[in-house]
Amino acid sequence: MTISGKTLDLITSGFSEMTKLDIVIAPWLTMGNNNERLSPSQKHDLRILALELSLVHGNTKLLWDVTEEISQGYRDRIYYETLLSTAAYLSYMRLGTLVITHEMICVAHSVIKNYVESDGGAILLSLYTRIASYLNLQVVGYFERVPEHVFISGDWHQPWIDYTLDKDLKFGLETGLLVRENDGGQAYVSLTHKGKEVYESCKADLERCGYLKQREQLMRIAQFTNMDDYEHIMERAAPYLHDLRKSLIARSEIRPGMKVLELGCGTGALTLDDGLYKAVGYEGTVIATDPSIGMLTRAKKKQLQYDADNVQFHQGGAEQIPFADNTFDAVIGSLFLHFTDIPKAFEEIHRVTKPGGTFTTIYPLDFSKQEDFFIEWFEPVYKRGLASTSKAVFPKEHTVPEAAARYFDPFTCTPATLVFDTRNVEHVVRFMVQVGTMAELNDLPWQARNILFDELIARGHAVKEKYGEHALKLNQPEQWFHGTVRK
Repeated sequence: MTISGKTLDLITSGFSEMTKLDIVIAPWLTMGNNNERLSPSQKHDLRILALELSLVHGNTKLLWDVTEEISQGYRDRIYYETLLSTAAYLSYMRLGTLVITHEMICVAHSVIKNYVESDGGAILLSLYTRIASYLNLQVVGYFERVPEHVFISGDWHQPWIDYTLDKDLKFGLETGLLVRENDGGQAYVSLTHKGKEVYESCKADLERCGYLKQREQLMRIAQFTNMDDYEHIMERAAPYLHDLRKSLIARSEIRPGMKVLELGCGTGALTLDDGLYKAVGYEGTVIATDPSIGMLTRAKKKQLQYDADNVQFHQGGAEQIPFADNTFDAVIGSLFLHFTDIPKAFEEIHRVTKPGGTFTTIYPLDFSKQEDFFIEWFEPVYKRGLASTSKAVFPKEHTVPEAAARYFDPFTCTPATLVFDTRNVEHVVRFMVQVGTMAELNDLPWQARNILFDELIARGHAVKEKYGEHALKLNQPEQWFHGTVRK
């Protein structure tokens, strides 16, 4: 079950190609807010397409064991979940809808079919198998033992499935990764020493090939989309944000007539509420972008309340800005940079900005000292080591200056401190865990996140009573950036 470096190189290269083709393995994208995103007839169509791929490529083997036969049912499952994930992702990213469309099901089938026929089938099957092993072993390892019927249902770690994991359990037991034990008439499964080793190997492989990073990014975008009250939460935690955003516009030196790109626009707070559209005047244009469809939908609805015909909203992330070189006179964004791959974001900002154009933003910085109440509140997170290993960690003081030096001259990085009011316990936990600084909890099994979420809310209320609500102020270091593009 431990794979060679050569095999991992093949999976890494293949995963990179899948990413370029918008092929994803993320079936949880179809979950959220009780919205029906897939009709029964679409499920039927996807199963037929999956069966077709499975039958045509029935001889495909795993990269690390060409002798192992993959059952028809397991191949069907792999192709179905990949088709489902990719159709959901394409509907979201290309059409801006959370509802899976027939058009994107057809596109998903086409790109996956072409990828598999170009010798990608073994990589897809091998990657999926590694992901499934990771999820199955992770949940058992985290809870130390899991009721057998719960494991088979997938409720604790794969709640999106509409099949059972009895064959996964059988495989785990037969290969010595899992062991069954009985306690009080209840059957449980636990990890063996071999199972622990294979779990760590799977995790390391998925980290190296880039899958876990992609998973974290997709989950963050999906959670932003499903957080309908994001703007309300931010207003309660930091009511001075309006003044901060207005100061950001003033620092940017944006003038009437300019064509301006806003990154991470969210629900349009900077764009509309705080007057960016006014700064460019009627002769200017604001192109406001965000990777979250939900955020953009709410921004477009808000636009109807403003005389802001000079604003256009587009879906897109800072790492892959959907515009041509030298398009914009200025780029601006508030509290978004720490959610991005900063070096890649700077490369893209430099690309789309005209020579002599500017980029202005403010972003939080990493810091080691936390207030006592906050450490006590989130002690379960720190105890598990989750807050210290985040892949979405805040930038250090030197991170942005080092990334900017290649593209901007001159530029300034000015320190600041923002104070966040954390008295609303439920809002703080939702923000921190779902989309904020502790979004690394996405690495936990599904049920573990739910349990921890409830525990943090209970601890928050206890901390609030102990310290007093007026003491629940969190000081967050920030940095202003303003630079001129050098080409």
